Amino acid sequence: MLEATVHGALEGLWLVLAWPNILYPVLGTLLAMLVAFVPGISGATVMALMIPFTLAWEPLPVMLTFGGLVGGATFMGSITAILFNVPGSGPSAATLIDGHPLAQQGQARTAIGCAAMASAGGSTIGILILVLLIPLMRQAIMAFGPPELLMLMIWGLTTIAVVTRGAVARALIAAGLGLLLAFIGQDARTGELRFTFGWLYLWDGLGLIPVVLGLFSIAEMADLSVSGRLTISGKSRVEQLSGSVREGVRSVFTHLGLFVRSALIGTAVGIIPGVGGTVASFLAYGQAVQTSSDRDRFGKGDIRGVIAPEAAHDAKDGGSLVPVLAFGIPGSEATAVLMAALVLHGLVPGRALMTDQLPLVFVLIWSLFLSNWITSILGVALVGPLARLTTLRVQVLAPIVFALAVLGAFAYEQRFEDVGVALAFGIIGYLMKKHAWPRIPLVVALLLGGGIELNLRITAQLHALGRVDLWARPLLLVLVLLVLVNLALPWLRANSAARQEPAS
Repeated sequence: MLEATVHGALEGLWLVLAWPNILYPVLGTLLAMLVAFVPGISGATVMALMIPFTLAWEPLPVMLTFGGLVGGATFMGSITAILFNVPGSGPSAATLIDGHPLAQQGQARTAIGCAAMASAGGSTIGILILVLLIPLMRQAIMAFGPPELLMLMIWGLTTIAVVTRGAVARALIAAGLGLLLAFIGQDARTGELRFTFGWLYLWDGLGLIPVVLGLFSIAEMADLSVSGRLTISGKSRVEQLSGSVREGVRSVFTHLGLFVRSALIGTAVGIIPGVGGTVASFLAYGQAVQTSSDRDRFGKGDIRGVIAPEAAHDAKDGGSLVPVLAFGIPGSEATAVLMAALVLHGLVPGRALMTDQLPLVFVLIWSLFLSNWITSILGVALVGPLARLTTLRVQVLAPIVFALAVLGAFAYEQRFEDVGVALAFGIIGYLMKKHAWPRIPLVVALLLGGGIELNLRITAQLHALGRVDLWARPLLLVLVLLVLVNLALPWLRANSAARQEPAS
């Protein structure tokens, strides 16, 4: 088992470094960097836009490109958070708490250098842990039958609801809507039509690409267009940067314990299905504050407030690949779109991918590793020219991205109905964002719906035939317990908050 893993790792590394293969992750990284630097456009958006243009590709360039896209989008959103107090993505919001005050104090280059080093180092730790877990992942897969896979997927959906604080019911409703959408089309077992309303287009179900493009790309541009900002950053000129990049890099090694703890937190959170980088960043920031003896410095320009969220945010990329590659359960927007890209190219996560196609798995891992370091190095080197992009007016950006989204929806299967679906889900996505309804549960449920239905049917049939004893499967019972804990947590939190309220 270990020998096969080492052989797969070396073969994957050779494939990444071979010419012209290395161009794919490099170009994917540069594309993701440029797009992710613009606030309001996430890595999931650019990945969704890229999927239709890669449908005719072989699996190898797909792995190379999307590894670069995942890594390239992670760090750049933090630069806008530091310079202009505008987070490029949800996880970057934790970085701006101390990053922007540092910039206001004339230490922007210090903050960016620190963020770059923590980002690259955190991703390295996350990917190293992922590589070490691969032999265990391959053994763990053998212990997962249809009942365990069913409960694991349900646990992932309930986890999303629990971590969506203040909106548990909304997250569950969004997940339920995603499951309903997943059941549209022909029943795979009986051929019966479900929820098609006599429309031939829906016989094969909703296309994942038009839905994702609508929920994220079109919705984000609509929200940006009505935000009232004349420019992307809200700034009319580029601020003068000062400080020392070298000092920022050195600060990561000065606070090495905090950096390692934050990276481990990010990796662990990434492994949990349905959580994502925002939770990882704020958990790491919270532990940095709680373990500090001078908490009052945080929020006023403490370099530790940059190290913790950046290390956790990038480390989670390695951890989030564990449930995606081993079990087909995405843990964030980016990994949900990544999984969609893999499935569309015949790369089904699970046993076959982790055994027969292990070199391709390592191609994705090494591409992600390379991408994170390229991003951090170029992010520091090009911070001056990149800052000028934030003066780009919304009236210029929004139409370009909207046109690309519509083109991508049509290119999926050359059907105008897909464009209509993308526009419809663009409206739905905009309304969900405006009214604080989470979109991740809907996308994850849409992706997992087919697997949940399939494993539920197989489990029910095996149980009816007496081929499986559900009570004699310890792993299944553990997963059932985790689901029950997830469902009980909101009730426990509500009761605890009620008891703490002072009597009036």
